[in-house]
Amino acid sequence: MTSKFIISLDFELMWGVRDHRTIADYGEAVLGVRQAIPRLLSDFDAYGIKATWATVGLLFARNQAEMLEYAPKLKPAYHKQALSPYSAIGDLSGQDEASNPYFFGRSLVDRINDAGSHEVSCHTFSHYFCLEPGQNAEQFKADIAANIAIAKSAGCTMETIVFPRNQWGEEYVDAVVDAGLIAFRGNQGGFMYRSRAGKGNTLLVRGLRLADGALPLAGRADFSKLDNYRGAVNIPASRFLRPWKPAQRHYNGLHIRRIKNEMTRAAKFGSHYHLWWHPHNMGTHTDGNFAQLRQILDHYRELNAKYGMSSETMADVARLAVKRSGIRN
Repeated sequence: MTSKFIISLDFELMWGVRDHRTIADYGEAVLGVRQAIPRLLSDFDAYGIKATWATVGLLFARNQAEMLEYAPKLKPAYHKQALSPYSAIGDLSGQDEASNPYFFGRSLVDRINDAGSHEVSCHTFSHYFCLEPGQNAEQFKADIAANIAIAKSAGCTMETIVFPRNQWGEEYVDAVVDAGLIAFRGNQGGFMYRSRAGKGNTLLVRGLRLADGALPLAGRADFSKLDNYRGAVNIPASRFLRPWKPAQRHYNGLHIRRIKNEMTRAAKFGSHYHLWWHPHNMGTHTDGNFAQLRQILDHYRELNAKYGMSSETMADVARLAVKRSGIRN
């Protein structure tokens, strides 16, 4: 089996962080996405990388009117109302991407789609949290239907999904299959990566994830078998690419070394490696972030030449799995 290198990006702008961050404390990183995405597309093209861009449906809208037009009638009834973005949508009247680049991103979506080699994937319409109290699977079904519809209006056909905050469960995968999507990004192995609601992300869990980014705590990150989970292909994450920070140079070095070693193992044994991050992770300290990304891409180029490792989108990998083994019911 030829090794696959998969990159997925959770493209959200402010919609992905608005429940716990503000423009005042995080706006710089969100604005930095507008410089990071063109650089990413350029680097991906130079290295022959095909990426999956899991895109929040609200980013397809050109203005508030389009957000409201495509918004589902059945909305998530979170017990914690701050998790719902719909009050924030109400504050966007008369605005568009030019006047509010934190919440509108259609030009960036078009740029990704026009690049031709990448996949625009579902990240739910409203950055939906599947495990937070109050919401239910019927509300989730309405949300992803809205995402698929607004994406279609922009010329994007969605085949896969990345669940926001990596929250998912059986009935939500059932909804994905019913919607016609063929695959999802599953969670990395290990206790600290299990799908859980926000309150479960304790200091211990977050600390273990941080440590595992540099040291081998959770075991192997590559995978050779693609599981059929309730009719969808589970393409598990291998590693979250942590942002580069000047104060963490030693950690940054260990982190990149760990990723490169994991990639090498995958290439040697014909297994797959799935790297993911958010574009806003590269919105600040951009040069440092791109320098460490290029270390990874240079390493991929070496593995491609030596072992034949190839870059594929989530949809590419899922379709191949279905074709070869009829993995989907």
